[in-house]
Amino acid sequence: MVYLINVRGNGANAVNTLSMAYEVHAPPTAVWDVLMDPDYVPKLYPDVISVVADPPGRTVVGQKFHITGKAGRRRLEIFAESIELGPEKKLVTRNLPGGLFKSFESVVLLEGKGATTDVRVTFQYELSQGYLGRVFNVLLLERLVKDNLKSYTHNLKDISELMPVEMQV
Repeated sequence: MVYLINVRGNGANAVNTLSMAYEVHAPPTAVWDVLMDPDYVPKLYPDVISVVADPPGRTVVGQKFHITGKAGRRRLEIFAESIELGPEKKLVTRNLPGGLFKSFESVVLLEGKGATTDVRVTFQYELSQGYLGRVFNVLLLERLVKDNLKSYTHNLKDISELMPVEMQV
């Protein structure tokens, strides 16, 4: 797994970019099935407690998400929307106003290689200073966010590889 971290700015005003590339030993359909099911979100991000999708069901363009997470004993809220889907190729999610992030964009790219899938994930985000106020230590929260984003890639790989692959007859 290859990680690239780029930070522009400092403290709560930093725009962070975290990019990862890795191979999943499962076909793109298996990875895509995980990405399209909002019920997997708490399994992908360790500190996410729940996700409510509107409308409910598999991910579609324009679908909105209310995500509840935790930082220590504090509850965090994230509001997001799926803005682009390229079946078995690309998923783009962006934050909506309110919640933990001032800005957030997640881009997941899949490239099938037969029985395996090359995955490239880029997260670009800026924490919302108004949401955080003086309650949170910004550096600790930054670390928590980065740890969750890194865990996302490991968990996506692990879950996708566990999913059964249909037999070819």
